[in-house]
Amino acid sequence: MKNTEKLARENNRDYALRVIRENIINLELKPGSMISEQDIAEELHLSRTPVHEALQELARTKIIEIMPQKGSLVSLVDMNRVDEAVFMRATIESAVTEEASKLATDADIAQMEANIKLQQFYNETKAIEKLLEVDNQFHELMYKITNKMQCFYMVRLMNIHYDRFREMKMHTVKGDPIIEEHIEILNAVKSHDPERAKAALLKHINRLYLDVVEIKNNYPDYFA
Repeated sequence: MKNTEKLARENNRDYALRVIRENIINLELKPGSMISEQDIAEELHLSRTPVHEALQELARTKIIEIMPQKGSLVSLVDMNRVDEAVFMRATIESAVTEEASKLATDADIAQMEANIKLQQFYNETKAIEKLLEVDNQFHELMYKITNKMQCFYMVRLMNIHYDRFREMKMHTVKGDPIIEEHIEILNAVKSHDPERAKAALLKHINRLYLDVVEIKNNYPDYFA
């Protein structure tokens, strides 16, 4: 499991939740594998209580199945769960992006343009983890522009099923089409065109269905 530094003002439960979540998404904790509450607590230098609370939170999203006396099972990829996560994100984020296109300032657009340049750099250098990170930041900007950060956190928690699938996708499909779609969203926001921004966002999120067969062929053991 990859560990990271605890963030300033991050409590132990949130720290455990973030690290476990990130390791599930980046496939360090593989679908179908068992994990131990005690082992994670020792690795993070925490008591078992915050780790237990983090696993309980993840269990509510169905990404973890807690098995008494045995440990916790990282769920296999269930496309029904991915579909549900995509539905939730598409519903909320399309509305947020539509509103962002009306509210975005020159400074907001400059941030989006800088983010796109980073995406292009990480794509060219094949730094997939960094590409995913700035991809997420690009979408987060829409929530910041519209002051909808509670929506962002809610979507982010449920989105773990989709994010894990996106990780596999990044290792399977070239990042160029994804970045091109981000540029479409950016241009719609720059033009302050709500309908175009919403359409570009929905096209982008629903792209995953174009790549399902190829991804399943690359990761046959990870799917339910």
